[in-house]
Amino acid sequence: MTTINRLSLPRDRFALETHFAALATEDLRNRFCHSIKPEAVTKYLDQWSAADILSYGIFDPDRGLIAVSQFAQSADELEVGISVLPAYRRKGLALSLLCRCARYARTRGLKALIIHCLTDNVPMLSLARRIDMTIETSNGESDGHLTLRAATAIDFWSEIADDQDSLAKSIADSVVKSWQLAEKTALETVTPTKDSGT
Repeated sequence: MTTINRLSLPRDRFALETHFAALATEDLRNRFCHSIKPEAVTKYLDQWSAADILSYGIFDPDRGLIAVSQFAQSADELEVGISVLPAYRRKGLALSLLCRCARYARTRGLKALIIHCLTDNVPMLSLARRIDMTIETSNGESDGHLTLRAATAIDFWSEIADDQDSLAKSIADSVVKSWQLAEKTALETVTPTKDSGT
């Protein structure tokens, strides 16, 4: 089962920078719907942090961020952007993130899930069709629209459980990293003592 974690800044800033840095120029173009330079990604993350944009991510066993989804929420719609590292594509990660985003939207009373992408972004459009989105294309760009059903009790309980699980994992990871750093620091400050017999 794929574990989806809620991301936050500044805690996950390095993981996000590493994720976007691993994407090729064309991947970044598909994600942001235009050509974008690395420094613009840094500015985007700064804006994201200031606006407190909600996002979800999937990590590999080594805590590398392999898939990310970000939100842009309007009055009754949730627009979602997704990126997945090349080595992890075609494994259902983007679909898992999109379904997680749909549940987030339903439990908050939103009426639709939206994607916006370039018309030549075939993987994203294929994903949109897979979940029965209605797609409209104009001037080289496409919009996918999915009307959401009303949330059920299971949706609400699942949302709470996943958020709690994600929080617990984040706390555990922070504790482990803090312990590793403390251990490393302690080892580096140990001064070898001379053998009194020499």
